[in-house]
Amino acid sequence: MTVTRSVRLLIVAQLLTAVTYAIPILSSDRLKGSDFVCFYAAWSIVRDGHGANLYNLDLQRVYQAPLSDFSQFHFLPFINPPHAALLFMPFAYIPPNWAVFINLAFNCLIAGWVLYRLWQLAANWTKAERILLLTTFLATEVFWYGLGVGAITALVFAFLIEYCLALQAGRDIRAAIWLIAATLKPQLILFPALIPLAQQRWRVVGVAVTLGLIIFVAVSVGLGFHVWLDYVRLLREVSVHGDVYGASPWLMNNVRMLLYWTFPSAYVVPVVYFLLIGGAAAIFWLWRSAHRFPVRFGLTVLLGLFVAPYLHHQDTLIAMLPAAFAYDFARDKRPGFLPVFQILVLAASFLPVSIILIRIFTTSGDSLAWIWPMPLIVILLIVCILELRDQRT
Repeated sequence: MTVTRSVRLLIVAQLLTAVTYAIPILSSDRLKGSDFVCFYAAWSIVRDGHGANLYNLDLQRVYQAPLSDFSQFHFLPFINPPHAALLFMPFAYIPPNWAVFINLAFNCLIAGWVLYRLWQLAANWTKAERILLLTTFLATEVFWYGLGVGAITALVFAFLIEYCLALQAGRDIRAAIWLIAATLKPQLILFPALIPLAQQRWRVVGVAVTLGLIIFVAVSVGLGFHVWLDYVRLLREVSVHGDVYGASPWLMNNVRMLLYWTFPSAYVVPVVYFLLIGGAAAIFWLWRSAHRFPVRFGLTVLLGLFVAPYLHHQDTLIAMLPAAFAYDFARDKRPGFLPVFQILVLAASFLPVSIILIRIFTTSGDSLAWIWPMPLIVILLIVCILELRDQRT
């Protein structure tokens, strides 16, 4: 009875926390300080027939200027691949003050689908556990932050779930389609994309490559082949000078942040790419077997987040999927890990609230507001590795 009452109180507290996060998102001035500005500017560039210069930073600044009060220092470039601009370009035909709310409604619908899929993934859990999974998702600050800035993290999260389910079910064509769809944020799908190669599932690889070539040709015809080279050059520029473009490596929730705190800055980027290559090699070793597929998939996602050259704060929401997979295994096979998940749920739900209170009543806590997901991701990594190491169950 005590446990049930505690869970109910936790769920209520999480829902109240979610409401607290949701209220500011409904502000009438949603364009101010929003990432949606850089998206809308990119869509407008394509709409106006200037797509060949999509990654021209001066042109992006011109289009962003009427939409935001960003200073030169806080200019946010559009760094998604060119097909992302083409796909969402119809939004640019809607006035920005309306488009930002339509985009919010669209992202809420996608988030609803993610919650539905998470509910299905937890089909074998108790009703209380399933509800707690959803309320933990809703109480997570990074989810609401992503909605607030108009990011497409929820959409890529949905694609990632569908890719995982299709891959596990052996539906190769469907898996390939969802994989290519997730390339709207390539840094989040890079390691999961290696799974078909590691498993030698050539049908998935073949269909994915075919779809990728179709997109490549279509974009090249519409915007020019050079736009892909421009995209790579921009990624390199942001990777090296992230502070200038609102992508401070000091605030990334992965190994790059740790390296910036411990290594000379000149060596950080080379080490990050060395670790990225090493992580890719580890994925091929990891997928020598598909035993415990969900946990392996979760570990693959977490490794991708951990060594990614570039990771937005809101993109750490993706770690919710590995967390659900790891908990599902622990509740059946490793109950000794369950207290770890209890701590993770409490931390994900209420640690950001504590940091906000610290920032209100003191002058500290600014950095903590951005990097709090980091230890949770590391803990999940360790838990997934330990679950896979136990071959006796």
